[in-house]
Amino acid sequence: MRVSFSPIGPWPVVAVAAVLVMVLTVWAYQQRLRGTSGSWRWFALGLRLAAVLLCLVASLRPSIVIQEKKKQPAALIFVEDASRSMTVKDEKGGQSRWARMRETMKEAREAAKGLGPDIEVKYYRFDGSLHDDNPDDVAEPGGRETAIGPALLEGAKNAQGVRVAAMVLLGDGASNGGLNPAVAARQLRTQGVPVTTVAFGSENAGATSKDLALRDLVTPPTVFVKNQMQVKGTLVARGFSGQTVDVEMVVEDQREPVRKEIKIPQGTEVVPLTGLSYIPQTAGEKKVTLRVKPKDGELIPTNNEISTFVSVMKGGVNVVYLQGPNFTWEYKFLMMAIESSPDIEVDLQVLRRPAAGDKSQVEDSIFAPGKYDVYILGDLPADHLTARQEKLLTAAVDHGAGLIMLGGRSSFGPGGWAASELARVLPTQLHPGDGQLEPEGGIRFVPSRDALDSYVLQVGPNRTETTRMWNSLPPLAGTNRFGQPKLSATIYGHTPGPKSEPIMIGLETGKARVLAFGGETWVWARASDEGRAAHHKLWRQIIFWLAHKEDQGENQIKIKLDQRRLAIGQKLGFAVTAHDTKGAPLTDLEYDTKVTREGANAQAETVPVYNQGEEARGAYYAIGQPGDYKVTVTAKRAGEVVATDSARFLVYQDDREMENPAADRRLLHDIAEITGGESKSPEELVPYLKTLNGKVYTEHVTLTERKIWDNWPFLLIFTALLTLEWWLRKRHGWV
Repeated sequence: MRVSFSPIGPWPVVAVAAVLVMVLTVWAYQQRLRGTSGSWRWFALGLRLAAVLLCLVASLRPSIVIQEKKKQPAALIFVEDASRSMTVKDEKGGQSRWARMRETMKEAREAAKGLGPDIEVKYYRFDGSLHDDNPDDVAEPGGRETAIGPALLEGAKNAQGVRVAAMVLLGDGASNGGLNPAVAARQLRTQGVPVTTVAFGSENAGATSKDLALRDLVTPPTVFVKNQMQVKGTLVARGFSGQTVDVEMVVEDQREPVRKEIKIPQGTEVVPLTGLSYIPQTAGEKKVTLRVKPKDGELIPTNNEISTFVSVMKGGVNVVYLQGPNFTWEYKFLMMAIESSPDIEVDLQVLRRPAAGDKSQVEDSIFAPGKYDVYILGDLPADHLTARQEKLLTAAVDHGAGLIMLGGRSSFGPGGWAASELARVLPTQLHPGDGQLEPEGGIRFVPSRDALDSYVLQVGPNRTETTRMWNSLPPLAGTNRFGQPKLSATIYGHTPGPKSEPIMIGLETGKARVLAFGGETWVWARASDEGRAAHHKLWRQIIFWLAHKEDQGENQIKIKLDQRRLAIGQKLGFAVTAHDTKGAPLTDLEYDTKVTREGANAQAETVPVYNQGEEARGAYYAIGQPGDYKVTVTAKRAGEVVATDSARFLVYQDDREMENPAADRRLLHDIAEITGGESKSPEELVPYLKTLNGKVYTEHVTLTERKIWDNWPFLLIFTALLTLEWWLRKRHGWV
């Protein structure tokens, strides 16, 4: 028992106030004491001082704190590591950690029976999650994750209202999932739960082991038929420094794998895999697999392979972007817009110096008929191509390749194109002195009335929205001035006002489709989310129009997966988009989406999809078996099927548990230290349990605070003192 004080203010302030009140009380009585006689006077003063003293005591708020021992049921919880790392045989005599722990637990169960009836003993196993321990289950553990932190907290929570007197954690301490064990230990400390740890395994198991493991596989999400696809990966080679390993890449429908011999550099374990390429010959979803041939002495041969899926597309548009030497933001934002479309593959070539004789910075082969569907010339002077290349480019356009020349100080007439072979196919007359139009405040792009409904300029779902969106876009910084448009040319956009000048001109003659665009559109992409969407859609439609692919002949639906491979337990997000034959989005569709694991007896699982603007989104949680999966989406309108699409993905079992099989005894020691527990060896566990007295677990010390000042007797005494003092003063005429 002890007395505690909690004054209403700082001690110095309370002390000064007490002295001041006592002095004022005595001073107030001083005049009366001089003019009267009798012992009652001093008795009345004593009563007043006693009342004041009680007030001062109350201002200190004294309490008596009493320690009381209460008996209550308690729980002792065993938590055992059942992850794959416990199968490592680094215990005495070549015994596995798991076998050694099961022997220890068999003895511990017998010892725990002597703790008394008031101790409830619970036994759990854990890997990525916590579950009951079956002592008859002697099979080796297969858990591929060790989540010590969640296991400790979940084990304490399962006590269900009974005080957890202690936990015993048995394992190798190799935590690789869930909440940080140190954070969980601090939470248990605040709950008064000590954790005693028992460590198994060697801390040198990983350092001396040998293993080859493929960790990463990087491929483009889509590739067009007969286009080269580059494949990259990462090989972790522990214990094989200086040796040679064989790597191969296997693609579905490919007759022979691509093989490569890799030498592991001295002192290096992580080796990047490059130089692996593949040219698909047919369209479809292709499974790409990297394999490394196992070597003698490997600890884990199951991690020598990694796979993913790639969409091989047909009918795509191949674009080459030839950019001149002047810096501009246009080609950066235009590249992002074009690359956002999975149907378009673009190659960027920056030409920084003029051609010399019959050589330039690009090869003649890029102008070969059929090589590219569309050519983009961005602020490129004519002298950066050879005369032969200008003729080849003009011939490619005559044979059906699309061409767009973008504005810039080195483009059109000022760029020397008026005297080139290409001037013949451009939609406007060119003159060296055409110059630039750069008014203060910029130039707003106004779609021509006749071209507003064209495929190229339809950036909205309908004419009204298209008009509104064009009116909302910010002005261009400037534009090239053009000469007289050629006969049959179409002015797609112009400057505002009665004396408008063309900004965008198109020409379609025979197989050729050519556009001239005098401004820079990157300001639209930076204006807003709506501006960026309009910018992306405009350039997609420009490319498709130039490539003669604006009308695909049928409604299209496409599903895009956020990733192509995911571990069990992860979420796969996906988006579904639908467009009509002109590329306009379809927003009145309902989607039936199913996910199926490939193989015999596969059952489809329905996944809900929700419309979000011009696309629909859904998510699938991989909680089934590892394997190859396919998600199929069917778009319907009024019950009728409009179109379908599918994509494949891979679900794998994460094998992080065996990446580093070394025991972490330091972590187990820290958990015990943080929670106020102890660290024990397997041999010390049973003696430790036998020394535990049931009373230690069931007797719980509580602190009871009893306030001296905050009760009715205190108030009654205070009231009695003041009342008696007032009565004496009243009787003798002092009141």
